Amino acid sequence: MSRMVGSSLPAPLHERLRGDDLAARLGIAVMVVTADVDGWPHPAMVSYGELLARNSRQICLAIHGASGTAENLRRSGRITLCFVEPGSVYYVKAAVARPEEPVPGCPGLVRFEATVEQVLADEARADSEPGAAIVDGVRFCTGRPAAAVLRDWRRVVGGLRGHA
Repeated sequence: MSRMVGSSLPAPLHERLRGDDLAARLGIAVMVVTADVDGWPHPAMVSYGELLARNSRQICLAIHGASGTAENLRRSGRITLCFVEPGSVYYVKAAVARPEEPVPGCPGLVRFEATVEQVLADEARADSEPGAAIVDGVRFCTGRPAAAVLRDWRRVVGGLRGHA
């Protein structure tokens, strides 16, 4: 069951989004949800190599400029980020500022800045879900050597950081 934890990133989540230890986040997807033109939820995935917390209330995102997610952000200015990892689930609802800017050195990527408005933690209820626990999240394989992926992620996060 979800419960409100505030209007800023909890310390463990803020730490994950600082961009300092991308190797520890390799292969972990972050689900994002925007609303399409018809109002339907539009899910997508990003990596930790496309996110950077400037502080506990601001998250920079690198999104492909031609994607449906980018179009939805331009139109609605709203996003929900779903961080699902073993033992920890957070839903971060945020408002996205416009205009977006290109991410330096990363052709096709644009930077959006999200201001955290609401953070919920999702936990099993002791009274109705005893013993339930999140054991994993959405994971992916890039099909590329880890060193190459981390090099690219560092370039993207560096581009996001340059705007911070």
